[in-house]
Amino acid sequence: MKMASTNTKKRQNILHTTIALFRQTHDIKKVSIEAIAVEAHVSPTTIYNNFGTRDELLCEVTKSLIRENLDRNIKLIHSDLPFPQKLTGIISGKMDVMDQYNREIIDKIISQDKNIAPFIDKIYEEEIKPLWLEMLSDGKKQGFIDPSLKDEVLLTYLDVLKTGFSVKPELTKTIAADVDIMTQLARIMFHGFLKKEIDIIPKEGK
Repeated sequence: MKMASTNTKKRQNILHTTIALFRQTHDIKKVSIEAIAVEAHVSPTTIYNNFGTRDELLCEVTKSLIRENLDRNIKLIHSDLPFPQKLTGIISGKMDVMDQYNREIIDKIISQDKNIAPFIDKIYEEEIKPLWLEMLSDGKKQGFIDPSLKDEVLLTYLDVLKTGFSVKPELTKTIAADVDIMTQLARIMFHGFLKKEIDIIPKEGK
């Protein structure tokens, strides 16, 4: 048990060190295993033994950053903040991710990398969907979301978005490169694109 705990601490130390070094540069390809080893006070062999290749280390760093952002959103959603502030916080957090994370890491997230995709699918089903349902319920209670909107509709909408971006990951790259596009898409997502209510599907008898 002690050996396992020591290995876990070593892995976390290496991950935290790698993330810190990545955040200091615009080109993480220049951050070598040797440089990480020096900063983490371990040998390059220790890094290879714990993570295998540099690409596998990058995948673990990407998972760690995804987890970090999700935990931030969990804390935000579970807070006592008003619904609009929660929503604004989630959106600004996504913008920060696109702005702060290196291009190589963003590519790992959106390219359906075989080592990242199962991890994202798992947290999407087990954590993100329940969080959005919690947000939906909160928004209804505070009068910001139409109470007639069914949970199934929101989940279907999320699935449609996720599937669309999975099929065409280049769309995410376009959005990540233009904050204005991201802002307008967020507005459409939460407000729609109509300025006036339209009876799109007239009820029978009208």
